[in-house]
Amino acid sequence: MDADSRAASLLALPLEERRAAFKRLSSEQRRNIRSYWRLWAHEGQLPPAGCWQTWLIMAGRGFGKTRAGAEWARSVAEKDPAARIALVSASLAEARMVMIEGASGLLSVAPATMRPAFEPSKRKLTWPNGASAAIYSAGEPDSLRGPQHSHAWCDEIAKWDQAGGRAEAAWDNLLLGLRLGEFPQVVATTTPRAVPLLHRIVASPEVAITRGSTEVNRRNLPAGFLRSVRREFGGTALGRQELDGELLTDIEGALWTRALLERCREPLSEPAVRVVVDIEARTAIAAIASALTEAGIFPSI
Repeated sequence: MDADSRAASLLALPLEERRAAFKRLSSEQRRNIRSYWRLWAHEGQLPPAGCWQTWLIMAGRGFGKTRAGAEWARSVAEKDPAARIALVSASLAEARMVMIEGASGLLSVAPATMRPAFEPSKRKLTWPNGASAAIYSAGEPDSLRGPQHSHAWCDEIAKWDQAGGRAEAAWDNLLLGLRLGEFPQVVATTTPRAVPLLHRIVASPEVAITRGSTEVNRRNLPAGFLRSVRREFGGTALGRQELDGELLTDIEGALWTRALLERCREPLSEPAVRVVVDIEARTAIAAIASALTEAGIFPSI
């Protein structure tokens, strides 16, 4: 039985039986089918059915969002030699550290025979079949103005720089450049945060949304981690956002909304220098000057 047939037979089994059957395989057999992502992914990590332009994975920490994004981008590249993929993160450093070289990044998930070559100086990945991907920083929206792509994977969009509308400008420039191929698509992975861009994407009629909590991926997370974060953050607003993957909305009638605050955020700049003289110090200086003037030491003005 070849690797494809063996993978298909395992896929037909329930998850628990599938894992048990995998353990009975030889080390070489396990190595040959380890890259079959559908065997190991939970339901929330697989692309939704139907026709969608944007797939938003908005879930808690440890859900497996990065792995899902990397596996989707990998499948696109392996199937389509003409694929031109944009990889967009909050910064170029994060794109490289998480999306490409991370434990769940594109280099880690690729099988040896289809491992892409990474050229850091060109910010480019190239697969053996000719498909390619380029990395971009959402903090530099104009870098996405001009390049064309067939697909895109955007990571942690809720932490993109919101100052001056940069996040939305980066998203807009990306969408305007998605004009290659028959059906351009974008996958956005993020832990939720109430920022304008995320609210906008959620409201789009062409988005398929996958939601989930940290618990969904508990098989692949240390039990101690789950216990500690639930003990520390369970029942709090931060826990609902970071663990349960909820997009927290504002209290009805609130004067200052999260979206408004994020929209008004300004870039970090050099602090202004202002000299303040205490009123008592000024009085003392004036008294000293007056005494010196009366003594003829300090000329009168």
